[in-house]
Amino acid sequence: MKVALIADGFSVKAGTGVARYNRELLVGMTSKGLDVRPIAPHPPNLRFGWAINHMLKMPYLVRNRAAHFDLMHATSPITALAFPVVKKPKVVTYHDVAALLGRRTDSALHTRLSAPFFLRIGKYADGIIADSCQTKEEMVAHLGIAADKITVVSLGISDMFQSCPSRNRGKSVIGCVGALSRRKGVPYLIRAIQILRADHPGIPVKLVICGKRNPEHARLVSFAAALGLSEVIEFRHSLTDEELVETYNSFDVFVLPSEWEGFGLPILEAQRCGVPVIIREDAHIPAEVSQCCLKASSEEDMAHKMYELLTNTTLRRAMIEEGLEYSQQFTWERTVHETVNVYEEALS
Repeated sequence: MKVALIADGFSVKAGTGVARYNRELLVGMTSKGLDVRPIAPHPPNLRFGWAINHMLKMPYLVRNRAAHFDLMHATSPITALAFPVVKKPKVVTYHDVAALLGRRTDSALHTRLSAPFFLRIGKYADGIIADSCQTKEEMVAHLGIAADKITVVSLGISDMFQSCPSRNRGKSVIGCVGALSRRKGVPYLIRAIQILRADHPGIPVKLVICGKRNPEHARLVSFAAALGLSEVIEFRHSLTDEELVETYNSFDVFVLPSEWEGFGLPILEAQRCGVPVIIREDAHIPAEVSQCCLKASSEEDMAHKMYELLTNTTLRRAMIEEGLEYSQQFTWERTVHETVNVYEEALS
């Protein structure tokens, strides 16, 4: 089977779950003996480079190269715009429909404007993958795609994420990993840290925020300074895989204050490293991922739950053990195997 894997890229940075999915599929399928070739053109270095890439450059390449493949797999709907004119078996993966439904999506402007149209590209595919039951339900409800056409294939966790519990330091470390975008809710976490320090001044706390540097970074730095927290917060960028594993293991508590996640891969990565996780109670995160997290109802409640995990040994141990056990079921081997099953159904 010769497969074209169509994606925006395969280079992984901290918190970018889709890019990790792309790379793990490419590596995993190649190791299984499939002939998998990436189609991932770089956007031109122009003001609207990504729009040109999605709307023109990528569809042109996909259409012209389709004859050389048995199956075409677009790893997101925006990379599948050529599918209506491609006469080959086709599969598309949906990670979320936040560009259509999200209150504060960080999708590019051309993605938000075209979302009502490109998100329905699945009707031209022979197989559709959703990486969570939440996304499948939203596709059925808001895109009119038949449920029996959608297969849920969860993302996996690499074996490199392991617990290394030797933590020797003077301060308790609260950590957050993810893109520095509006929907990630980082100001919510920063305010919770302020409350934690005010309510429990005897506990020295440090907040480490990991994510690719972007315009939101400057706003977050200014926001932290306005609250008098500049000396308490550290921003880290462009972590390698090895540095990411070390960083997770340096955390006493992992917090994902995001409003919306299509999957929420950092939650499971942190749990695999033996770190208890807190999320927001009102967050739009798949139940199969958030199952073993503490859920905070407010900034004050998040501060309280961080304090509990730092001081209540029984609760902390229970959360770590539960997260470690639960996260073991998410493997890239399983993801690859179930994806190949979708390929075979599409080909038949």
